Amino acid sequence: MDRSEIGVIGLGIMGSAMAKNLARAWHDVRVWNRGPDRMQELRESGCKTAVSPRDMADRCPVALVMVTDPAAVDAVLEGPDGWFAGKCSGKLLINSSTVSVKYACGLAARCTARKVRFIDAPVAGSKAQAQAAQLIFLTGGEKAEIEAAKPFLLHMGKTVIYAGAAGNGSALKLCINLIIGQMTSCLAESVTLAKTLGLAPELVFETLHASPVLDCGYFRIKEKNLLAENYAPAFSMSNILKDVKFMLEEADARGQNLPVTAALKELLQRGCDSGLRGLDLSAMAKTLEGLKK
Repeated sequence: MDRSEIGVIGLGIMGSAMAKNLARAWHDVRVWNRGPDRMQELRESGCKTAVSPRDMADRCPVALVMVTDPAAVDAVLEGPDGWFAGKCSGKLLINSSTVSVKYACGLAARCTARKVRFIDAPVAGSKAQAQAAQLIFLTGGEKAEIEAAKPFLLHMGKTVIYAGAAGNGSALKLCINLIIGQMTSCLAESVTLAKTLGLAPELVFETLHASPVLDCGYFRIKEKNLLAENYAPAFSMSNILKDVKFMLEEADARGQNLPVTAALKELLQRGCDSGLRGLDLSAMAKTLEGLKK
């Protein structure tokens, strides 16, 4: 793909980092966000801005959407100022927001009806990986379209994995986030059990680091949160709860039971209901502290 102008819609923790990396390497990047403060920050990083998603559709042959959930995707695509209201026919829409498989397939159909090319492309990775351009794009759609998009996707990530038809990228994302959710909950429970048994939780991590089997980068990242009890969000509790609900809905629709994931949902729901929804998902440890008998 030539160096045409690329649009990024959604400048939260992930989208802003992705847009900055793309601007550094690709140069011609236009951004839009519902909150103007993030727009100003991206201007200072060399990005142009759009006045609306519709304006972006008129200007950019490619738009990447990175927002919170299906409702937020609809909000930037539909309506009189939405991306679909602009000159979008023949252009490429990439959805990197985490949505359900059903929603991703429906979005692909909406794009086809408007003669819009579509890539289903959520990412594996969180704040640190987004900032370091180390994300993994999990893609579904026409393989040739994804191959053509690789040159600019790889300015935001390190790998593009092809999962098949549109919807399969979102399916793979849910599979990966299931592992992330359960790894975090088991780590939080282990630290909580150590404290209950009168052990310093640092011993849990010392043992993990010494093990060639159990030592991993994710545990090292969450170690900082759990030992310092500092839960500044990289991946919020409310967002992982949303994804866990998608996992269970998709599995249930196919007659599959996921009992551990169902238990994870209950733990996350407790945390969100108790005021922790904006904290990092590792704040599950705080929820567990409130479950003493």
